[in-house]
Amino acid sequence: MIVSLDWLAEYVDLPPVDELTERLLLAGLNHESTETVGVDKAVDLEVTSNRPDCLGHVGVAREVAVLANRPLRIPTVELPESNAEQAVSVEIEAGDICPYYSARVLRGVTIGPSPDWLVRRLATVGITSVNNVVDITNYVMLECGQPLHAFDLARLAGRQIVVRRARAGEPFFAINHKQYELTDEMCVIADEQRPVALAGVMGGANTEITAATTDVLLESAQFAPLPVRTAARRLVLGSPSSYRFERGPDPAAVGWASRRAATMMLELAGGHLDGPVIEAGQLACRPATIRLRPERLGEVLGVEIPRQRQREILQALGFVEQDAGEHESHWLAPTWRRDCWREIDLVEEIARIEGYDRVPENVPIAARPVQRSARERLVRMAAEVCVAAGFCEAMTRSVVGEPLEIWGSPWGTAASLVCRPPLVRGADRLRRTLLPSLAEARSGSLAAGATHGDLFEVARAYIQRADAAGASESPVDEPLLLAAVTGGDFFRAKGLAAAVMRRIGLPESPAAALGDDLIRTTQAVVGYRPLKSELFAAGRVAEIVLCRPDCPNRRIGVVGELAGPLCDEHGLAVPVAAIELRLDGLEFLANTDQERLPLSGLPAIDRDINLVVDESVPWAAVVAAIESVGCRELETVRLGDIWRDAERLGPEKKSIVVSLRLRSHEATLSADQANTLVANMVTACTNATGGVLRG
Repeated sequence: MIVSLDWLAEYVDLPPVDELTERLLLAGLNHESTETVGVDKAVDLEVTSNRPDCLGHVGVAREVAVLANRPLRIPTVELPESNAEQAVSVEIEAGDICPYYSARVLRGVTIGPSPDWLVRRLATVGITSVNNVVDITNYVMLECGQPLHAFDLARLAGRQIVVRRARAGEPFFAINHKQYELTDEMCVIADEQRPVALAGVMGGANTEITAATTDVLLESAQFAPLPVRTAARRLVLGSPSSYRFERGPDPAAVGWASRRAATMMLELAGGHLDGPVIEAGQLACRPATIRLRPERLGEVLGVEIPRQRQREILQALGFVEQDAGEHESHWLAPTWRRDCWREIDLVEEIARIEGYDRVPENVPIAARPVQRSARERLVRMAAEVCVAAGFCEAMTRSVVGEPLEIWGSPWGTAASLVCRPPLVRGADRLRRTLLPSLAEARSGSLAAGATHGDLFEVARAYIQRADAAGASESPVDEPLLLAAVTGGDFFRAKGLAAAVMRRIGLPESPAAALGDDLIRTTQAVVGYRPLKSELFAAGRVAEIVLCRPDCPNRRIGVVGELAGPLCDEHGLAVPVAAIELRLDGLEFLANTDQERLPLSGLPAIDRDINLVVDESVPWAAVVAAIESVGCRELETVRLGDIWRDAERLGPEKKSIVVSLRLRSHEATLSADQANTLVANMVTACTNATGGVLRG
């Protein structure tokens, strides 16, 4: 933000320029440079994205007034209102993008050059003068931070303004005299025939102000930051207006800017107002009410600031005290400070105005232990399992090239999001899965001479959502994923996945792989089911399914061997095993405080049973039947062997050897007790699977 000192002095008495820039720097507005422009000085300040209020001279003047303890002079606007009928109508069809739109009509204006003082001020901040009407819109934007736009009313078809979404492929001829193809994600200001402006970004050439203009429609509106940023970046069409709308200007400035610009136009271009202000929608403005404990400043800063001084600073910054108790007070944030909504934000405001140089360097500050959130604990436990298994943590880019995206994603079929312009050369897409990136990293590690390339990563993927419900819900789903790649087969990857699931307290249940009707549990369990995916080799992949009582099953992971073509592309010797788990949401289900039992000092009894079952019966069904007995003495169930012989067993039959280990924590099991328990399990298998003991 380039500030004219001559212009700034209109709102506040300025200290010497060196003192001014130093105080602003210490308060958060970094001083880039100071240049002399004619009789004026241009000060370049770096304004962070959370301070859009300082993207206008009034906002900077407000900071100077508080820092230098000097009065602030904001111009009063006296605009004669007209009672004539409205000259145009305004309709908002895209309320999620444009909550509020206002317009004023001025007739009989004379387009001409701006006065010298206006030209000089615009030149100081790097703006070239166009004509008096356009210069006024630029001047007011640079004054208060609220962008405006002026249309030639005579060139608007139908005397109607419609704020709507653009139609896919709709052309737009911008004021820079270039044509753009719009998408239905963008918002336009349209008349009855065509778009006349791209909302929040740039006006159209068909309705621009020219020397022949006599009637002006002045726009002042509120636009949602995300759609403006999306449109500007997709079309590579940034502007001073989009720069401010992307950061969210002060909602209260929408009306003030309109009145201020109209007043200046009447003064510098003549003419008269035709009708009252035309409005549609409602301003979206909900300032936060923030609790402040005065003693909290001393805890954070290590220096005591008197309570009265705290109150003076906050009131000077525009905060309004709602109530003041003995131990805490509540403050209403000003409309231009939507970045302030927590107690620590008020602490920071008081500290930066009072001066960070007052914070002592050698006074110890009491530290409070920080409790990790449930998600942080979950991520740490899952990562610890990978590290214990010999994996190294990797950090790969969120943006990838098309070759890594052609393999699809286990989390959705929507196309990947494309970044325009690319954030990294050759990488223009947000990844939908971490696995191709990790496969590429594994290849690079092995090529560099690493003894092993077992890697894992915890990061987010980015997936378009088709069910997003407007502005209240993000159109992009960002799942938090844990992915790992290692040399080996399917069972190596499944072993790692099972270890992670056990560590976070989600037990495996074979019944979860068979369908909801077989689940008999009051806790969340996981199971493995066959899956088809382009990322994995056919027949060597499974999905990890989370099953909960009274809730539909959902996929929380995939495990298997990476597809041969994917490995070949990166020069990896097959097989390469991989897992990818979706961690978001699991923190509410995971059992992080698991009960640990002491090892039993009593002997175990091992028994094998040989079941003959139909070929279609899966191993999971056998295990589910055995576990359904609810035998507390059952320690492990393992698959011993599978044998097929059509002559001895019959067609479409197989023999499964089940190895059981029984152990009690209370007393030594007798042979008769073990026989009874095994008999109950055989009966359960017969009833559930139709299997019989092989004779």
